Amino acid sequence: MNELYPGCYGATLANGLRVLVEPRPDRPLSLGIWARLGSRDEPAERAGITHFLEHMVFKGTTRRTAFQISEEIDALGGYLNAVTSKEYTAYYVDVLPEHLEAALDVLADLVRNPLFRPEDIEREKGVVLEEIRMQEDDPQDRVFELFMERLWDGDHPLARPITGRAETVSRFTRDDLLERFALYDAERLFVVAVGGVEPERVYKAVEAQLGDLGVAPKALPGRTPPTPRGGLHLEDRDLQQAHVCLGTAGVSQHDPRRYALELLNAILGGGMSSRLFKRIREELGLAYAVVSSASYFSDCGSFAIYLGTEPKNAPQAVEICREEIERLVREPVPPDELERAKEKLKGNLLLGLEGSHARMMRLGVSEIYGTHRPLDEVLARLRAVTAEDVQRLAQDVFGRNELLLAVVGPARELTALERAFPTALSRE
Repeated sequence: MNELYPGCYGATLANGLRVLVEPRPDRPLSLGIWARLGSRDEPAERAGITHFLEHMVFKGTTRRTAFQISEEIDALGGYLNAVTSKEYTAYYVDVLPEHLEAALDVLADLVRNPLFRPEDIEREKGVVLEEIRMQEDDPQDRVFELFMERLWDGDHPLARPITGRAETVSRFTRDDLLERFALYDAERLFVVAVGGVEPERVYKAVEAQLGDLGVAPKALPGRTPPTPRGGLHLEDRDLQQAHVCLGTAGVSQHDPRRYALELLNAILGGGMSSRLFKRIREELGLAYAVVSSASYFSDCGSFAIYLGTEPKNAPQAVEICREEIERLVREPVPPDELERAKEKLKGNLLLGLEGSHARMMRLGVSEIYGTHRPLDEVLARLRAVTAEDVQRLAQDVFGRNELLLAVVGPARELTALERAFPTALSRE
């Protein structure tokens, strides 16, 4: 295997399947089979099929029942799960290093031999529909979905929920699953292993399990970047709180300004020492929860501030958010505040990557986007960001697009917010 950078190795099987390994002596093993396939790669009429496929592979294979899948991993003392995102899917297991081959045998079975029995499909539809209802009933989840729907225009794949919608999930057939599953091929799948294993051992194990996997002839439709929109969008709910999401488009995974955006996020709303937390919660007591976050995709990104507040306090809280955004646009961040943000991100990054699982996820995401960088380089890029870089980034992000405000809460108590937000109104 070739060294991608110090401490990380990569190789490609003869069939084109990639294998990535980060050895960590005396650490547990986190092993994942990833697919370059996410919810944004779905046609509108099959929204949610990628997530549904992720559910269905656990319902039994030609070699194992659903119970045997979980029983074998439990017998290894391991943990098995999966995740579907907008741009990738990952199946993973955390086990002791001596169980590499046994764990990979189960993972490979999942992505190669699922049965997709009609009775299991119908049963799992009910499970996923309950998951959709649960998300819709949670106002915090719902306000983020509303924000994404309106920011990217409801017709764009990035605007849709990863789980799909009730009307699309209800129509899924076995043929739909088989068509999607056919895309799990040697070009779209890759394997990531982090922990107490040698690279050559992982390579041989993967070659034995997936070395004969073919390449599907079907190509996915090309991804097109969405156009962001602004406005105010209110979904009327009989709630005690107003759940608010304020933001706009951000930057992509490949944009070098993402390091400046990470620092801007830490300064604005990324923790208890952030500007918004101090003003909105500590000084004025307007909200219990106030936090900002950035999301990065292959060709775009988003930035959002979330807060949960009493409806009568929403206009003032939103106005403070706008004031702090305008302050970042207008004034460079003071040197001491920028330095604290850099140390905070450094600590968060290093402490967050103590475990093998977090490192496996980082390595997998880096492979998805082609952004492999050693931690030392990432930290150096953060250290190199200046106050002027952060201010220019704020001017680009917040000056380029109109802000979007999504709110889930009691409309009758939010009329003042509607008047206070100077933009077009759309009510659900």
